[in-house]
Amino acid sequence: MMSREEELSLQVLQNCRNELCDLFPALDAAFSILTYEDHPEPGFATDGESLLYFPPELLRLYAEDPPRLRRGYLHILLHCLYRHWLRSTDIEPEDWNLACDIAVEQIIEAERIPELGSLKPPAAKCLHLLGNFPLAAETIARRLEEGTFPYSRQEMQAAFSFDDHAGWERKPAPAVWKRWEKVLLRLAGQSRKGGGRRRGVNPGIMEEEAPPQKNSRTDYRRILRRFMVPREEIELDEDSFDYIYYHLGMEQYGSMPLIEPLEYKEVYRLEELVVAIDTSGSCSGEAVGRFLDETWELLAGQENFFRKMNVVFMQCDCEVRDVALIRSKEEWNNYRRRIRIRGRGGTDFRPVFQEINRLRSEKKLKRMRALIYFTDGDGL
Repeated sequence: MMSREEELSLQVLQNCRNELCDLFPALDAAFSILTYEDHPEPGFATDGESLLYFPPELLRLYAEDPPRLRRGYLHILLHCLYRHWLRSTDIEPEDWNLACDIAVEQIIEAERIPELGSLKPPAAKCLHLLGNFPLAAETIARRLEEGTFPYSRQEMQAAFSFDDHAGWERKPAPAVWKRWEKVLLRLAGQSRKGGGRRRGVNPGIMEEEAPPQKNSRTDYRRILRRFMVPREEIELDEDSFDYIYYHLGMEQYGSMPLIEPLEYKEVYRLEELVVAIDTSGSCSGEAVGRFLDETWELLAGQENFFRKMNVVFMQCDCEVRDVALIRSKEEWNNYRRRIRIRGRGGTDFRPVFQEINRLRSEKKLKRMRALIYFTDGDGL
């Protein structure tokens, strides 16, 4: 029967796994390969089949620094995914172990995800010297031999290491080995096709024109009717105009009609709306141009909005790249003429909702009825 400490340790590991799967859905199959096994000695390790942990140390680290534990879990998983137990015979074991730690940390740091914490200054300096493109462990080992880094081996090990690599001597069983290989090949295939469904973290800096596209095949007015509200608008109400009395007055009194049409009427239209466009790299320029044309169709039709509208128009990849507050049809016309597509980075849908909450807190959005998000759906 497991002790309370062991039960809590397994819950912590499962929570870390769930959080990492949320950040990296494509690695779900990889996380399913590693089982958990408590270890009688302090430290973390893996043999390619199990994640070995010391319960007291695990619980202490989770209580003091949860991002460090999440990062360490991913660190170990990447060692297994890239099969770092396969060392080249011409590389010294000490250099190989450190090179593997640097390689996986370079991959993690490139994601720039706050939930995974950050590296210590010596490690950040070393990664800067390696450049922005992730390198294989073999390449990094050569750099270590060449003395590329201005730190001692001990300083670099303290900055990069997380787990004990002694378990690498016991290579995983052939069936487990094949599972790691299968996951790696699948990830490589997704990369060649443009990536899987994963939240983007790297913002883009590109700008481009938004060429006009073909006419829309979707009638968004039918969707918008659900969110329309009634209000009196200054507008001739021809439906309430009675031509009989009008004609009678003109006949009896000359140029004095008996009744004039009402100068206002009750109409159902949109008052506040948020329109967001996904400008990430996965959306082609043609798709973004079509999104803009759909937006144009929505805002250009007077029957959709009151004369005084409040429309927030956003462009977003993994960050909100541009925000425009449109108060009238004339403002939209002016904005549409000078608009440029901004972004082309990774995909993250959350910043749009965070920006909406900010606008609400600043009272710039008071009665928002709907959000229309034009996207190809390639992101989380």
